[in-house]
Amino acid sequence: MVRALNRLGHWLKTTLLVAAGALLFCACAGTAVQITNTPIPNEAGAGKVANYDVVEIDQATHRLYVADRTNQGVDVFDVSAPRAKFLTTIGLSGSPNGLAIAPDLARLFVGAGNGSVFVIDINNDSDSVVAEVKTGKGEVDLLDYAAARQRLYAANGADGSITSIDPTTNAVMANFKVGSALEQPRYNDADGMVYVTSPAADALFKIDPNDGSFKSFPLNGCKPTGLAINPKTNKAVIVCSTYVMTWDMNTGRSTASFKQVVGGDVAIYNTKADRFIVASPHLTRANVVATFGGDPIAYMASVDTGAHGNAVAFDETNGIVYTPNPQKPGLASFKLPVAPLAPPRWLSPVMTFGPILAVGLLFVLLFIFVGRSADPVRRPQPAPKPASTAPESQPKSA
Repeated sequence: MVRALNRLGHWLKTTLLVAAGALLFCACAGTAVQITNTPIPNEAGAGKVANYDVVEIDQATHRLYVADRTNQGVDVFDVSAPRAKFLTTIGLSGSPNGLAIAPDLARLFVGAGNGSVFVIDINNDSDSVVAEVKTGKGEVDLLDYAAARQRLYAANGADGSITSIDPTTNAVMANFKVGSALEQPRYNDADGMVYVTSPAADALFKIDPNDGSFKSFPLNGCKPTGLAINPKTNKAVIVCSTYVMTWDMNTGRSTASFKQVVGGDVAIYNTKADRFIVASPHLTRANVVATFGGDPIAYMASVDTGAHGNAVAFDETNGIVYTPNPQKPGLASFKLPVAPLAPPRWLSPVMTFGPILAVGLLFVLLFIFVGRSADPVRRPQPAPKPASTAPESQPKSA
């Protein structure tokens, strides 16, 4: 009986440890993140929803810029502290879309709906428009600055072309015609090529900026929007309409897909944090900011901001992620989660149903234990009775 109780105790101890581990694992996976909202004064009157696009940060000067269509300008914030502080709005003569910063030139570039790229001097907080580069296209959407070539690449949206601009002279150097509506252009330092997504063509285009020749990579239902590249590994994240795809720039092939992010838009890669960050302004599902990292690239975490922001920026000094918040006109921000890589996708049911599985496992183990103990073959045999030690009867005397 004592041996049986000891065995039962051992089984119960093991099972409870497994159950506790599962519960702890599931609890840690759902750690909450505090969201901070920083308003823009007098933004979007009663009943109106603010309209923002891209956000960018000048890491050296601790200034954050927001493309503000509501005020038709660029909002400027001081992000030297963990909480942003609104400073001013730089007015423009066109509705702003994409932003790009040239730190080496102290310039902020703004793609606008009137087909122009506005050039803003951000040296010593001057924040003044010093030039308007007219591309001759109907609209300028997203931008990317290539410091290695000192070139600005502007996607012209529905026109299906990329305009190359020399930011030192503000001259248009070339127009690369692709033919399909374009989204996010990115210059890749690893190979010197310009890449741009096209949801209309359901493809990723690779453009040689030396001669304008290009190659198309079909994405088979992705309908891509955002794109971010890690030049050190030559790997990328492509934001699709219903998932996020990782891409090997060396082989020109997809390496994995993640369904944790639906309806994503703009994506960035930050070298210091070594993180890809994707904004999803989805309206019918959780609108999240998701992070990816590692090599191979893996999904790490999602933060439901409630902001419906379509773009993100990362403050390297304070480790803060920013996204526009049209719901509460201004910015939503949070500390970049420092967490281990997410478990493999096949393990997600265990994370979701961990407690139920642990309890079920407990009953299964108890059932097995009782069944094995009741088996006659395994039932301990009774010990043989000891032989009698009583003295033999002595023979009677003659």
